[in-house]
Amino acid sequence: MLTLVRYSEIGTKGDNRNYFEELLSRNIMAKLNENSIRGTVRTEESRLIVETDVRVDHILSKVFGISSFSLVERVNSSVEEIEDRISRVVVKGRFRITVNRRDKNFPLTSQQFSARLGEIVLNFNPEAKVDLFNFEKNIGVDIGSKFSYIYDEIVQGPGGMPVRSQGKGVALISAGIDSPVAAYMMLKRGMELNLIHYFQSSRTLEKVFRNKELLEQYSPYPIEIKIMDHRKMIGKTVMELRKANEQRWTCIFCKREMYREGEKYAREIGGKAIITGEDLGQVASQTLDNLNTIEEKVNIPIFRPLIGFDKIEIEKLSEKIGAFDIFLSDTSSCDCYFLPPRPRTKSTPEEMDAVELKILGRSG
Repeated sequence: MLTLVRYSEIGTKGDNRNYFEELLSRNIMAKLNENSIRGTVRTEESRLIVETDVRVDHILSKVFGISSFSLVERVNSSVEEIEDRISRVVVKGRFRITVNRRDKNFPLTSQQFSARLGEIVLNFNPEAKVDLFNFEKNIGVDIGSKFSYIYDEIVQGPGGMPVRSQGKGVALISAGIDSPVAAYMMLKRGMELNLIHYFQSSRTLEKVFRNKELLEQYSPYPIEIKIMDHRKMIGKTVMELRKANEQRWTCIFCKREMYREGEKYAREIGGKAIITGEDLGQVASQTLDNLNTIEEKVNIPIFRPLIGFDKIEIEKLSEKIGAFDIFLSDTSSCDCYFLPPRPRTKSTPEEMDAVELKILGRSG
């Protein structure tokens, strides 16, 4: 079986386009191998041609960098051969012909050839009727310099950029819906990810690993995860905050430690950014003031792809990729055991330094 794969953004990369094409080809092959499917991928004039023994729609629909794809039949790029193949197409209702002429040396324009092929279909199918807008069947002809491809279905791909084209980052992952959606969005932009999770309970850990498996469906490569003990990471600091009657600072100190550990892990693996599922104003630690305070000591970029989304928008994205079903599999309370009654919603780095000096005898 032949599948013609189209891309969008890669086509704008100029002199670097070959690099992105090769990377996308490798990513497709990696997913084929992962699923024990034998096949080949080759580049052909701003298209990729995937040849396999079985249909691979379920794989290509989750490979970032693919705009759309079609199961196709290949013919030589001559007017006669294309017309002969179109004459054997069976149409019983409304149809249209869509010609994409990648080879500009082809003797007819796309519009001219579309009209000509439409007449052929009508001659051989008395029940057929041309309808450019309310068609039931769209017959596509993709014309290259050597081969042309005929199809009647276009399947949408996930878009984006090929994974590994934009470096590596560390995504903070939890059992909720925000963090897997944020990680998904950075995979879509071509970033390779490792995950870090701050363990609080076995119940939530199971959902975290399900989120990891979900993200791996969209990654050509296995995703590694680092598990850290949340109590061990922040417990001592929380106790000192309580003794000093400064427990309202708990969430800010906690999130800063998460960032710090994320940065350490990123440097260990050659990562260059931290990814979080924060969106502005959702909880106390995600106000603009607190985000500024928390990241003040972090020395690599922090990407927050959901920062301007509301909860409904995030839920819709999570439903689209499957994260919402994982979240709903266990909706019992999983609030942090260190959560104070009234977390601070405003802070400054200077205030945090003063509190840290007060409780730990140091700042920063």
